[in-house]
Amino acid sequence: MGTLMLRRFPAWLTVLMFTAFPAAAQENGDSAISGLVEISGFVDASYTYSNLDDSNTFGLDQVEIDLSRNLGDIGSLRADLEWVSDGEGGFTLDAEQGYVTLDLGMGRGEGNYPTLTFGKFNAPIGFELLDAPDMYQYSHALVFDNGLPTNLTGAMLSMDLGGGIDVVVHLTNGWDQNVDANTNKMIGGRVGYSHEEMGGIGFSAMRGDEEGLVGNLTVYDVDLTLTPAPGLIIGGEYNNGKTELDQVDVENSWNGYMVMAHYSLNDVMGLTGRYDRFSREISQIAARRSGAQDHPRSVDVTQQALTIAPTFALTDGLGFLMELRRDFSDDEIFGDGEKSMVNFAFEMTYSF
Repeated sequence: MGTLMLRRFPAWLTVLMFTAFPAAAQENGDSAISGLVEISGFVDASYTYSNLDDSNTFGLDQVEIDLSRNLGDIGSLRADLEWVSDGEGGFTLDAEQGYVTLDLGMGRGEGNYPTLTFGKFNAPIGFELLDAPDMYQYSHALVFDNGLPTNLTGAMLSMDLGGGIDVVVHLTNGWDQNVDANTNKMIGGRVGYSHEEMGGIGFSAMRGDEEGLVGNLTVYDVDLTLTPAPGLIIGGEYNNGKTELDQVDVENSWNGYMVMAHYSLNDVMGLTGRYDRFSREISQIAARRSGAQDHPRSVDVTQQALTIAPTFALTDGLGFLMELRRDFSDDEIFGDGEKSMVNFAFEMTYSF
């Protein structure tokens, strides 16, 4: 235990030092120090229950501290440090994001210039966001968990083309790979259109290396956000992907989609409903191409989930929600040979 704390001490010390700067600056009236870095973050705690083994537990799910520095007209710096529960009573320290953003206009007032992001950043793909304060329910959809990357490491160019149209292009190591073991990279991007009153739509695509294999992954994703009435948000997503593992003659393909709606009943209460479906097929490439019928050479699994979540905003930055979720499948993939499971969660989050 002592060795573990010593190994993590420098990171904790850095965070504490940054945290102390604004407090000291406030006491001393030194605005220069308080302007050195902006600090934000959140604390996420929960109570969960599963009917598979009748288990329940309280837990601190995540603590995140975000540090940002404005570089004026040139750009900005950002680092998100997170302590995430490992599910066994301990915590894993990680850098969720760490990047520099540069305005390629370099302060020139006239014209529209792209922005370069270099480092590790949240993947610009899909409808749902990663962190608890940005979610309308406790869990992510099946598409988020199985069909999308969480973070990317590399370079990204983004540009607002005007008229509600924006475009993003990125070259990265691969899905959630901070270090790449191969020579080729993954390329991807997103084209989006947003309307101030009605919402927006985006089309994303990625193709390239994954886990050291060459040219083996392709994914397409369409996300939709509608705001047809005050307080009502409707979201949708369709995801299609394929991974070809030529070395072992296996192809993994999938299709998934989700629809959700969140309605704010008043300033305090809201209600979220979501349905999502994810189908996966694992097959032998040679058998599929030759049409061999000697014995089954593929595995098809379809999962579905229904989620309902009342939400409550108590005050600025503080809120809680309850989630009831039922997952079911056409195969016995849950627990000890079960085709369905029910989970309940109570979550409280404070953002600062």
